[in-house]
Amino acid sequence: MSMAELDRTLAFTALLKLHPTFGQERPEDHQGIIGDLAGAMTAANPKDRWAFAEKWIAERVAADRLAREDKRGAPYVVPSWDADGKQIPVDYHLALAIARSKHPSRVLAITDVYRFGKFTECPPDGRHPGSVVVRLFGNKIAEFFPEGVQLWTCGYATQSTTEALGNLVSGGWFYTSDRVVRFRRYGDGGDWRTGKPAVEGAIYPYVTRETS
Repeated sequence: MSMAELDRTLAFTALLKLHPTFGQERPEDHQGIIGDLAGAMTAANPKDRWAFAEKWIAERVAADRLAREDKRGAPYVVPSWDADGKQIPVDYHLALAIARSKHPSRVLAITDVYRFGKFTECPPDGRHPGSVVVRLFGNKIAEFFPEGVQLWTCGYATQSTTEALGNLVSGGWFYTSDRVVRFRRYGDGGDWRTGKPAVEGAIYPYVTRETS
């Protein structure tokens, strides 16, 4: 059996285990994505083929989700919920899909007018692992990494800031109290406005939450 044939078999197995909807469509609908992954794997010839497949599938799923959202047209936003009532975390893969899309500037807040944040890919360079930076009003307010998103208020305790940051984090929400931006995690007990002051440059892990 050739390497290309082995890669096709591995691609099918990886998609079956890792893709959220693979196997739910008609068998003939599978062939395109199987071939795409197998071809990419053979061309790259990575040392760890399973890790390659896992990353490839995550990026493909994010790009497909974004494409479905963008069919709605302008103004272009960041996807947040799927049809099953599950939150779509704005993770590294989705941020990367936005940065690579035709519309890297997305609505992050609506305060009288649309406030757009621009997503920009920063490829790895040996010293830097690779990330996606988001700028709002010229300020870097977010940087997405595989393990989480790093956020900054840049000293602005405004509605635009809290809305924008809230659209970039999936584990809770931001609000302003006494001119201080605070973060409240989902699931915390007590009054809903007992969030902690946001720490500049803190990293927030990606969380998926279902609606109640």
